[in-house]
Amino acid sequence: MILAASKTDFPMQHSQRLRGFILLLLAVFFWGTSAPIGKFLIVNRFDTITIAQMRTSLAFILLFLFFIWKDPSVFRIKLKDIWKFAFLGVIGIAVTNFTYYFTVKESTVATAILVQYSAPVWVVLYSVFILKEDKLDRVMLFALFIALIGCFFAVTSGSFESINLKGWAILTGPASAFTFAYQVIATKQMLKRYSVWSMLVYLFGFALLFWLCINPPWEIIGRHYSLQDWGFLWLFAIISILIPQIAFVTGLKLLDASTAGIVSIMEPVIAIGAAFIILDESIGIVQVLGGLMVLGALGLLQLHPMIMRTMVKVE
Repeated sequence: MILAASKTDFPMQHSQRLRGFILLLLAVFFWGTSAPIGKFLIVNRFDTITIAQMRTSLAFILLFLFFIWKDPSVFRIKLKDIWKFAFLGVIGIAVTNFTYYFTVKESTVATAILVQYSAPVWVVLYSVFILKEDKLDRVMLFALFIALIGCFFAVTSGSFESINLKGWAILTGPASAFTFAYQVIATKQMLKRYSVWSMLVYLFGFALLFWLCINPPWEIIGRHYSLQDWGFLWLFAIISILIPQIAFVTGLKLLDASTAGIVSIMEPVIAIGAAFIILDESIGIVQVLGGLMVLGALGLLQLHPMIMRTMVKVE
């Protein structure tokens, strides 16, 4: 009976896993393509703080207006959890965004992404050895290794000289990795008790409050942004954080934190392609091969349950 039940559950689990993968890939697609756009806006129109502040603040306004009209129950949370939402919103969202885009500005899109996407290593280690919620088997370890090596080749063409961290970016680059790792782990824990929408509303909301303390409204008004400028900011908020964050958190709810972290390594590959198209940055055969390695690692992760079932049967 137990064997029959497990056979019945496997297709359902595989379908859920596939949905999670698709959602995470959708998230990293939007994150990856918005990275070079963000650098273009920072270099040509806005400062780093404005970009980091506006993308979360405008995303919050859209979610707040929608749910205050559609489903106010989204705002109901336990008072004892407010500090958790506040910490995650400030560190996991606001600080992650700022350190990432500051690193983008000071170095290159590729360097910023490469450094930030060492985060999956910390996600896996924390989930396996501290939380003890995930299992680090041979398949996942191999997929993580291949994805990281592929990411390195995709971003640097195999040359350490391509990693261009300088000035404050030496600190903000690693900081973006650690805060992103924290975002993945803490969000996964909070999703056990709250819906995706409650998570996003409060994370964006506390990020907004944090930025208002750093960069108050009168400072923004004093810059006299044009309607076109505000149009760019609204559009960037939607494509760079609202859509991908919805997809990421929803996908994270369907997958374990370790798998989600490894899937996110696909973002550098997408960012390289986007930078090639948008910023006319060069791309070589080694970078293409690196991208294919990351894709191979993701395919291995998707087949992970079936591979483990086969290995168990053989043993």
